[in-house]
Amino acid sequence: MKPAQITVIRDGLFTSRRLTADITETVPTAQRLVKEHFGRRPLTAVEVVVTSTKRIAMLAAMAQGAAAKLKPEAWDGKTLTLTSRPNDLYSVAVIAPNNVVRVLVNATRLRRRQREIGATLVWAFVEVDQLCRKGAWDHRLTLTRHELGANVLPKHKARALYRIEADWEAEAEKATGQIVGKVIRQNRQAEAAAEREAAGTTASQGAA
Repeated sequence: MKPAQITVIRDGLFTSRRLTADITETVPTAQRLVKEHFGRRPLTAVEVVVTSTKRIAMLAAMAQGAAAKLKPEAWDGKTLTLTSRPNDLYSVAVIAPNNVVRVLVNATRLRRRQREIGATLVWAFVEVDQLCRKGAWDHRLTLTRHELGANVLPKHKARALYRIEADWEAEAEKATGQIVGKVIRQNRQAEAAAEREAAGTTASQGAA
């Protein structure tokens, strides 16, 4: 099977080129770690868009509105629940036209916390994996049409959709912690092994 196609796009004149380059370099590793964790199919085509806090809500509504085949006036000026608190977001995965999942990365926040690029992208690819699961795309389409007023659902049906989103968020938090924790442990083990090897080499040279 072919691996997922991934593209990284820099959105906005003031989005850091260096941060975008660091994200581009880290994306393949994050995708591989998530694939290894869940042990299933290649992911769908993914567009990683490095953007700003100010633009993330607009881009999310545009992507999901277009995926739901709504007209631009349906999403213009609207904010989805996913991005209702953009200042708190490191990233968010949304559905987009042509069966693409678009990851919107908040460069404004990551610029101040560059060491968190890896964890942010792991979380993002967990969300991508969730959107690739059976029924997930239709779920997100239905929720988008509800939130943009194209097909408003009864309250009990809307609550059921939001519960699914909350479960996904909890799973993403747990999986990211497990994946990042495993990487940290492996790095520490490798460092300890290198130190032991260096100490053994020094000892043997001293004995000689």
